[in-house]
Amino acid sequence: MEKKLKLKLDIAILPLVILMYIMNYLDRNNIAAAKLGSLVEDLHLTSTQYSTCVSILFVGYISMQIPSNLILEKVGRPALYLPCAMAIWGVLSTLTSVVHNYHGLLVIRLLIGFAEAAFYPGVMFYLSCWYTRFEIAKRSALFVVGSWLSGAFSGLIAYAVLEYLDGVRGLADWRWLFLIEGVITVAIALIAIPILPNLPATTRWLSKEERLLAVVRMVEDVGQRDDDQGPNSEQETAEVLPQSKFRSALVGFTMSVRDPKVLNFLQMMFCFAGTAGINTVFPSIVKSLGFNRTNTLLLTAPPWLVVAITSVINSFHSDKTGERYWHMMWGPCLSLVGFVIGISTTKTAPRYVAMILLLQIYNSWALGFAWLSNSVPRPPIKRAAAVACVNIGGNIPNIFVPYLFYSTASPHFYVGFAVCIVFAFLGMLGATTLRIQLRRLNKKLEDGHTVDGLDGSTGFRFTL
Repeated sequence: MEKKLKLKLDIAILPLVILMYIMNYLDRNNIAAAKLGSLVEDLHLTSTQYSTCVSILFVGYISMQIPSNLILEKVGRPALYLPCAMAIWGVLSTLTSVVHNYHGLLVIRLLIGFAEAAFYPGVMFYLSCWYTRFEIAKRSALFVVGSWLSGAFSGLIAYAVLEYLDGVRGLADWRWLFLIEGVITVAIALIAIPILPNLPATTRWLSKEERLLAVVRMVEDVGQRDDDQGPNSEQETAEVLPQSKFRSALVGFTMSVRDPKVLNFLQMMFCFAGTAGINTVFPSIVKSLGFNRTNTLLLTAPPWLVVAITSVINSFHSDKTGERYWHMMWGPCLSLVGFVIGISTTKTAPRYVAMILLLQIYNSWALGFAWLSNSVPRPPIKRAAAVACVNIGGNIPNIFVPYLFYSTASPHFYVGFAVCIVFAFLGMLGATTLRIQLRRLNKKLEDGHTVDGLDGSTGFRFTL
């Protein structure tokens, strides 16, 4: 029965959230492809103004992370909340096609950031409500593969739009790019609303037995009931998981920022994100190979396809073995090799290999949030705040990284690549510190002590 339940959930959740994430990344990063069209010329943007339009999205994105996730946890309707947020950013992306100056683009990008803030941390919290410790990494990887695939699709879509729609009905190529992708986003959001499940106790299209099983699975994963489970509308669920006191969103946030584990995750993911910030300028990095616009757009696809494959394999193997640390480490190691090659040579073949290696840092991205969810199992309001806090840290570098890859820095990008190398080293150091910390907490649990409200006798242990 449990296998059938998981299969039903996988079919209902994963394809849609992957598709939603593809559009999330397309709408966030299509400005990089639009730059290869006539965006800069039409809006008379300087290099600094363009970089500001790229980074301003993340100002809005970061500022709404924690409020959005806390609202989601309290509302308890992810099947409505997440698609509605998607529809809003889709409409805003569509409106980007009608801006006529720098200030208009700046404002619309900021608003898109506000709307997109709900999605990634919201889905990571959403998955942690349905899947156990040793199920979530592979699902997280499959979810995040949407962003890698969007990196591949964005180049192909941009190639088709920029090549064949420029001037059609009097619209410039980049305007068609924003218009088409925005409309598709809204359509997918409307499809998602009736299909996605809400939470284990409140999903109507699951049978009574399946709802009970879904709740009990998550209780047993932690080894004890979750004291912060809110009121349930289903009587049968309340019999298994009694209603308890209400915790405010502020308490959940306070609990998360006082937890040393969460702060360590924040430091680690901030540094890995500093390395991964190249995603916002990746087409420009590929352009440094010296090819024309058409070949540049086509060449952006293979590196993203490679990282999509390696990320899924890495996370599936991590879930199978129950190990996290070493699976987190090899991605940044490969990225370091890529950055060194990128700085050292201008030959086309090795530089393109380097670009494939640069993106391997993303192997650690989905796995890092799965590891976080494993390490903050309860209460859910704390987990929601923790995911949002860490995702904030994981997006701050996107504000300043675009400025490191200015036009005159091509092809070596000495400053940008050097900063990314430093971040990769610091991220690996943070992962090592985190592993030591979790091992000490497991020792306390084995000795019968209580850690974060978890009794060692329950059998719960933090994954290493």
